[in-house]
Amino acid sequence: MTYPEWWQRFLAALIDGVIFIIIALIINAIFVAIGGYTLLIVAALVNTILFVAYKVLFEGGPLQATPGKMCFGIKLVNDQGARVTQQQAFMRTWPWWLNLLTLLSAIAPALGTILSLLVLVAVIVIFATFFMDPVGRCIHDQTAQCHVIKAGKGMFA
Repeated sequence: MTYPEWWQRFLAALIDGVIFIIIALIINAIFVAIGGYTLLIVAALVNTILFVAYKVLFEGGPLQATPGKMCFGIKLVNDQGARVTQQQAFMRTWPWWLNLLTLLSAIAPALGTILSLLVLVAVIVIFATFFMDPVGRCIHDQTAQCHVIKAGKGMFA
């Protein structure tokens, strides 16, 4: 297996993030229009569920890659180099579930600020695990028994 460079994975995640930020802003606007800012908690929950579904459907489906990964010609495979199962793709999304902790800010704003900082630190630590593995597998790749590999030419690399 040939593995992508760290910056390819980072930029692929950034592209997916931009795509999803646009979707999340639309969802947030709809929820605010329906019920005001009090529904932003529900919008955040919906956004998290949709982002997890986005990752699972793209990475666990026939394409084996999100649009961001496709831009760099990288895809997700299992330990044998075959397509991952939907369950593996789902298990790989656990870092995105951490976002749900920030919903507690609606209950206790001071706690929400602390949790938001902890989530930020967790994301940085998760990304840093890329550099701790000889082939650049992050901890969420390892826990789901997945590999992000080069699969050919992408639009940018």
